[in-house]
Amino acid sequence: MPTIHQQLLNAAVEGDLALVEKLTAQGADINYTDAYGNCAVFSAAWEGNIEALDCYYRLGAVLDLEDTNLLCNSAFNGQKESVRWLLEKGANANFSFAGTGENALHYTICKTSEMEERVEIVRLLIDAGIDVNKRTIKGAVTLCFMRDAFLKAETPLHRAAAYANEAIIKMLIDAGADKSAKDANGDSAISWGSWYLRESHILKLLLYGNVPAIR
Repeated sequence: MPTIHQQLLNAAVEGDLALVEKLTAQGADINYTDAYGNCAVFSAAWEGNIEALDCYYRLGAVLDLEDTNLLCNSAFNGQKESVRWLLEKGANANFSFAGTGENALHYTICKTSEMEERVEIVRLLIDAGIDVNKRTIKGAVTLCFMRDAFLKAETPLHRAAAYANEAIIKMLIDAGADKSAKDANGDSAISWGSWYLRESHILKLLLYGNVPAIR
């Protein structure tokens, strides 16, 4: 028989808010976290369930989760409404993971799915004052990619050059992203874009200094 705390987490995962409220009234911990780092508020943020976020927050859910940062993980999953909700509740836009140096922009710009949502997430993060030139930690293992992936001291613009659309790249540059910034291998964002065979109109956005013109 699962504990009352595990029952609450199970109810949260299933989106049964009435049961979550009932179990909380009976003494269940809204901040209970299982051995895998799952908790009610993480589930809601990951799924973009704003009704659940409001409910759990009212019941006392803690939003400042270091190892499973809600803002970064919501951004990773393309949940723009969760990102908006967290920022409105005072989430630190400039949080970065101590072990990797990645911030919410890095987490947003590592997938090509939900691109319209990712454009809005980048806009929200920039408006909140996030560091558009934040570097990752060279050699650290990242959870943003599936297997055997190691960071290269890249900035969000490096990732955008590989994975993002024109709108995101323009927003980063307009917000002060350094097109000439080099990763640990000495490569710039246009290098990343070139490796990923991006179209010429994308590469032209990334030109800087003495890089040859693109026709």
